[in-house]
Amino acid sequence: MMSRTLPLSDGATVRLIEAGRGEPLLLIHGVGMRAEAWEPQMAALSAHHHVIAVDMPGHGASSPLPADARLPDFVAWAARLVEALGLEPVNLAGHSMGALVSAGLAVERPDLVRRLALLNAVHRRSPEARAAVLARADEIARGEGDNEAPLIRWFGPNQVAIRNKVAHWLDGIDPQRYATAYRAFAEGDAVYADRLAEIACPTLVLTGDGDRNSSAQMSHEMADAIPLGRALIVAGHRHMVNMTAPYIVNDALTNWLRWDETNMTPFDPRALRDAFGCFMTGVTVVTTTSADGMPLGFTANSFSSVSLDPPLLLVSIARTSRNFQHFANAGHFAINVLAESQKDVSGTFARPVEDRFATVEWTAGPAGSPVLSEVSAWFDCRLSQLVEAGDHAILIGEIKGFTASQEPGLGYYRGAYITPAQTAAQLPTGPDVMIAAIVEAWGEVLLVDDGQGGLALPEARVGREGVQAALTQLLRETAPDAAPGEIYAIYDSAAPGRQHIAFRCPATSTDARQGRFVPLEPEHLESVSDPATRSMLDRLAAESRLGNYGVYFGSHIEGQVTHKQGAGA
Repeated sequence: MMSRTLPLSDGATVRLIEAGRGEPLLLIHGVGMRAEAWEPQMAALSAHHHVIAVDMPGHGASSPLPADARLPDFVAWAARLVEALGLEPVNLAGHSMGALVSAGLAVERPDLVRRLALLNAVHRRSPEARAAVLARADEIARGEGDNEAPLIRWFGPNQVAIRNKVAHWLDGIDPQRYATAYRAFAEGDAVYADRLAEIACPTLVLTGDGDRNSSAQMSHEMADAIPLGRALIVAGHRHMVNMTAPYIVNDALTNWLRWDETNMTPFDPRALRDAFGCFMTGVTVVTTTSADGMPLGFTANSFSSVSLDPPLLLVSIARTSRNFQHFANAGHFAINVLAESQKDVSGTFARPVEDRFATVEWTAGPAGSPVLSEVSAWFDCRLSQLVEAGDHAILIGEIKGFTASQEPGLGYYRGAYITPAQTAAQLPTGPDVMIAAIVEAWGEVLLVDDGQGGLALPEARVGREGVQAALTQLLRETAPDAAPGEIYAIYDSAAPGRQHIAFRCPATSTDARQGRFVPLEPEHLESVSDPATRSMLDRLAAESRLGNYGVYFGSHIEGQVTHKQGAGA
């Protein structure tokens, strides 16, 4: 990242930091912050964009505006800034007061804004909230009060490191310059509220569901008022969501940067699929026959019971599936609930195999659909109704026959298979599952001493309390600012009967109770002693540059990487 000072047409100067090449993305922070508040976004988005974060007037090293400046003056400053950059129109993202400035610029100078993102924006405060924020503005102008109250609102108890960084910025700003910006912020929530419908560009409005002053209701109201507006609410986070939930915000902004007037899909399909994957399901193979009697089938976890009287169930199938018309026309289908020993069957029916039934035993069920052998349960159905639903269709079946065995079912969670019965059977004789935490922050990864002169990932053995409790305890002991994340790799160890599961765990700081953070680059990972861990981290370094992450399945020697396709047709 490079820092420089940019002169404006009125003689003022703006300090900015920038990185990357490509379509320009301008980032404007909130009151009391600095351009560095956007570092998590700059690190991720500069791979494909020219990202520019600026110090607002009177903040950092940027020239102040007059003491009586109000929001329209800050909007005029933003227009001079974009013109001085010479990159218009820009993609523009603002946080808090920066969002008010950004929205105002999109209203006043639509020629300068390509896309708009408003993070933790305020909109039409209630009378009580307006009185409170104006009182705070008066306190700041008098040099009274402290910054503890906003910090309590903005951060949770486990976000100490990032809270301290923000507290340092707030303590370092000139009081009078802070007062000028805060007064403009306090009075600015209604300045452009009646003109949001004039914003013609694709707009993302994002906040945390725990942000009381930039509430989810405000975001929805703003998005509803903007013709091409979309709201996104981040669960479990507050006002500094871009710093406390960088992975979520970065994914949202990456998707936003792909929007145009004809493509307004509000969610990244991969991110949405990952969110669906948080719901633990079983794995099924859905079967039928073609008009000439050929058996057909696909893997799915979108199965649910519907009714006992009459006995109904449902499953969804992609309308783009090559088997869709066969299932729509056959008049019957079967649900085969796979046993936990049938991961290979799931894989066969999930891949484009020429003859998926060549390696499985099956018989015809009462309604005529293929029923697989050794499954946990099967249900053979008459097609009762087909309901079109977006890019899928829902098959509702009336059950004509079923069988349930004693075989435990195969589970599916966050893009990975789980075998609960096998895991439970292993616990009484001692756990054989090891978990590793890939703690990431600011492009670095946490490594600990492996006891043999090398480095390793933080690791723990899973006990009777289960994987979640073990991972939570591991993070508590090593990196309290980190949060449990997605499964990144599952592989069998060289030691007989031992399995390793690695989780990506985002952190908000590089503070650690054990070990140290090192750059996630191959040359800095040479001291990692375990070859399987080194290979996994080299893959993560490469995938981080592309922003496309996969899940590894296999052994410590060889396996395959699946890039979040999930179970489906």
